[in-house]
Amino acid sequence: MLIDFLKPILENPIFVKYGLIGLFLNCVFASVVPFPIVITSTALLLDGQNPAMVFIVMAIGSIGGGVLTYFIGYDGKKMYKILRKTHNEEQYKKSFEQINKHGWIIIFALSLVPILTEIVTIVAGVKRYNFKKFAISMSIARTTSAFASVYFGSMFAHYFSSFKV
Repeated sequence: MLIDFLKPILENPIFVKYGLIGLFLNCVFASVVPFPIVITSTALLLDGQNPAMVFIVMAIGSIGGGVLTYFIGYDGKKMYKILRKTHNEEQYKKSFEQINKHGWIIIFALSLVPILTEIVTIVAGVKRYNFKKFAISMSIARTTSAFASVYFGSMFAHYFSSFKV
C-alpha cells in the first residue's frame, strides 16, 4: 500500500524517464535550480538501475554543476546584485570573511547540504576563491553526498522490493 502511494511520486519527475542521462542533467541543473536529485536517483534504483552507475553519474553531474555555479558566480557583477537583494551588506561581508578565513572547510561542509551547496559555490566564485582548493573540497563533498544518496537509496529500494503487501 505504501509503495503504491510512493510509486507515482518517484516515477513522475521528468528526469526519471531519461534514465542515467536524465540523472546527469538533473544533477547539473540542480546546481542552478534546486531539483530533487534524490528522488531521481531513488526512482532509478527502484527501477533496477545499477547502483554503481547511478553513483558515478550522480557524482560527475553534481561536480559538473558545482563547477558551473562557481563560474556563474565568477562573473561577480550580476551575482553581486542578486546576492545584495537576498542578503544585507553585513551578511554579504560576513560570508566573504568566512570564505577567506575557513575556505575549503566551509565549501566542503556546505556542499553536503542541499540548497546551501548552490549558495556556497556561487559565493566562492564571486569571491574568486582559489579554484583548485574549491574543486577539491567541493568534489570530495559531492562525491560523499552521492555515495550516501545511492547507499541509502539502494537500502530503500531493497526494502521496498522485498516488501509485499
